[in-house]
Amino acid sequence: MLEYVTFYLGIALVMNNESGFSLLEALITVLVISIGLLGYAALQMGALNSSVDSFSRSQATTLLENAAARIGNNTEYLRTDSLSSPNHYVGNQASGTPYTWCDTQNNSFPEAECGAGDACSGDKLAKQDIYEVCRSLENTKFPAARIGATCFDLDTTDTDSCSYGSRLSLYMSWQGVERKDVSGKAAYAQNTRCQQELGLGSDYSCVQLELVP
Repeated sequence: MLEYVTFYLGIALVMNNESGFSLLEALITVLVISIGLLGYAALQMGALNSSVDSFSRSQATTLLENAAARIGNNTEYLRTDSLSSPNHYVGNQASGTPYTWCDTQNNSFPEAECGAGDACSGDKLAKQDIYEVCRSLENTKFPAARIGATCFDLDTTDTDSCSYGSRLSLYMSWQGVERKDVSGKAAYAQNTRCQQELGLGSDYSCVQLELVP
């Protein structure tokens, strides 16, 4: 009888030991999976942050490509403008000085120049081009956005504020957004060519597109 009792007590102890080990293993497994899921979530948030920035840059590039195509279609105007009639694409600016077409932060937008069915060309077409591009910018809802152009004049000795064949640098800037919970940064900060050439604050992002019409 004593032998049977001892046998059953031994089986119970083994089962209890196995149950204890199984519970500990389960807790460790849950802990490891939880850490892995937190890491995966952080990666997903980082990817989301990068996706938002990439999407913004893609939109900005599309707007600038539209502007470049419009300028390219109005080359006759670029050949004939003079200091007495400033180039509407770059304004009456010194070579290398940024010229702003529109600014969403200050609600500064040009008016339409050509109505439906109008024979619009030359300087009127240039003004209409700027109006159309700025209207597209307004529809994007970019925060504190600006769009414009800079002319690096090929010949500063002539009577043309932006000689035909000069380098035009189109730009679009907007206030960047940084998620502190993703990057650990307190604020969005950039130090690029945009900050140097356009005088932007470090909390701005921008895209530049250059062409020689």
